[in-house]
Amino acid sequence: MMQDTPPDFLIDPIAYLQFYWNQISPFVFIVASLIVIAIVYIIVTRLAKRSLLAFGMGREATTGIVLILRLIFFIVAVLLVVGFFEASYATILSLSAVFGTALGLAFSTALSNIVSGLYVMAARPFRVGDYVRIGSIEGIVREITLNYTRILLTDENVQLVPNNKVVSSEVTNFRIDLSKYIQKKEEEAIQESDSRYSYRETLDEACKQLRLLTSDEYAYRYTFDLNVHMNQNHSKMLEDFDKVCDEWSSVFLTRPEYIVWAKPVAAITYRFSFIVGDPMVIIKKGSDFLKDLLHNYYESEVILQE
Repeated sequence: MMQDTPPDFLIDPIAYLQFYWNQISPFVFIVASLIVIAIVYIIVTRLAKRSLLAFGMGREATTGIVLILRLIFFIVAVLLVVGFFEASYATILSLSAVFGTALGLAFSTALSNIVSGLYVMAARPFRVGDYVRIGSIEGIVREITLNYTRILLTDENVQLVPNNKVVSSEVTNFRIDLSKYIQKKEEEAIQESDSRYSYRETLDEACKQLRLLTSDEYAYRYTFDLNVHMNQNHSKMLEDFDKVCDEWSSVFLTRPEYIVWAKPVAAITYRFSFIVGDPMVIIKKGSDFLKDLLHNYYESEVILQE
């Protein structure tokens, strides 16, 4: 049975000290445990920050990780304190449920973005510096954090795209592996018959030009579509397209290409593509290229860009 009053110090000093030790030892234990939790928290968060930086993530990307770790350690500390006061498991579970519900209501959108951000970082559909299209938004990826992806738009404004939208949208990454692209073009050139020697020669030239003009492993092959009404003079238009592509062959890594991509009702869709080493060229020069393609048709309303 626990003694309510301390013994006389002069009569039994050991029992006197033991009495007070028994009174304060639980508090010493809880304080020591909280100090250990704080030390572990500091170590874990520092390791997480260093790992993210080594992984190539920006400093702002560590904010979400630190927030999650802080919540986890805070919950552990609360449960430790609640357990110290010998609360029942029902009380602990009730507090946990209330705490979890409050967090869920307060941070549902933020936590959704953080989870999506973790997915984006793990799946890596794009990296910083890539030219991408996310739904209807396109531009250069400037930063990837746990909450959002920062995109430099074609008008050179910056837009923050929430990561849950990134996960739920169609993502097109225009980055290509140059070695695989050149290999594919060389295979196409070999497969062409002698009757199409000029096309095969063009492919060979494009491959040689790519090797000479860039030493990078990756490049960016941007594509866009033009819908042209059937009333237009397509033969003349193709001649104009070829002239413009020839003129722009010195701006891009290779001569721009185009193909008939689709035939919607009363129209033909042409898909254009060009390759650049720096995605900023798409932003700086893409609009000028389109302007030259449409130069002879500004008075017409039969061409629409998709």
